Amino acid sequence: MKGILDKSALVTALEKIGLRPPCDLMVHASLSVLGMVEGGAETVVSALREVSGRDGAVIIPSFRDAIRSDYYALRQCQSCCPQGICLSQEQGYTGIIGETVREQPDALRSCHPTHSWVGVGGNARFLLEGHRHSLTPCGKDSPFFRLMEHDGKILLLGVDVNSLTNIHAVEDARNVPYLSAIDPPRRHATYTTSGRRIQYVYPELLHAVFREVGLLQSGKVGAGMAHLLSARLLGAFLWVVTEDDLWCLVLRPRGNKYEPFEDACIKTARMICAWRTNPDGNTWKRLLEESRLEQTPVLFHPAEKPVTHCPAYQGVSRGHHRCKANDIPPWEKFEDYTAFEPGVVTCAQCNWQIR
Repeated sequence: MKGILDKSALVTALEKIGLRPPCDLMVHASLSVLGMVEGGAETVVSALREVSGRDGAVIIPSFRDAIRSDYYALRQCQSCCPQGICLSQEQGYTGIIGETVREQPDALRSCHPTHSWVGVGGNARFLLEGHRHSLTPCGKDSPFFRLMEHDGKILLLGVDVNSLTNIHAVEDARNVPYLSAIDPPRRHATYTTSGRRIQYVYPELLHAVFREVGLLQSGKVGAGMAHLLSARLLGAFLWVVTEDDLWCLVLRPRGNKYEPFEDACIKTARMICAWRTNPDGNTWKRLLEESRLEQTPVLFHPAEKPVTHCPAYQGVSRGHHRCKANDIPPWEKFEDYTAFEPGVVTCAQCNWQIR
């Protein structure tokens, strides 16, 4: 029927952007964006399995709720973690395609209380079983790094770079100063307290960077778009740009003002320049080596002596000094705040210091 996407059309569209079996494939997806799909999520999963091949793998998030929820971890993990593969069949909250993968008869689930991945196919066990070693969702031996080892691909199916969790992996490996709050029993970290991230505030700028430096192979799939990335090339790019500027992914004050869009434009332009100066596609190996080192995660600290003349300082609200350059801390609920309400002041962890 005209306007309805079937499996054959899905496979053809995915092949056009470069997918061929065997392939280890990490997927971030939205079914609704694709339009009408004959057979719904089951058809999408079947198409993904076909283009990855029997000897490849399809892995996809089956994450729980946010750290600000009272029910954000898998209940079984309190008694049986860590283990090679998670036995939990609890629901994830990251979309019907991921849940359809989780319900496949041969599905496996990585061992992580809040950010587990589910997968099918020949290499799924390798990609998932190391996750139990990670102190944080995207750290040591997580699927992000194992995907690089196997030269896998990342598919953004109906979603854009704001869904690209892989960016957190380089932040974990480098133990960046804005890793912020850690909940050790659940191995959960919030990545944005000391800063707001370009990925979420201005995703269109980061998308433009990825397109400009040749990271994306893109094409139409149904009513939406799909973007394919090499895990190794993305890792190499992220290593190079964070080597150039450790704070390049977050928005901070600049000079005597706080202009987040201007800062984002400057930083994204610098990313392009850094990569063009050193377009070394092998630096993913350095990222992989760094990821294997034992890390003591950075913890954010509300400033004891706030820099009240900083252009980002917003005064005291709800008992805390506030900074409009920061995200809210994990003890505060998202639903209590407007989208860009100031977070907590963390002056000692700010990359911009008033002279």
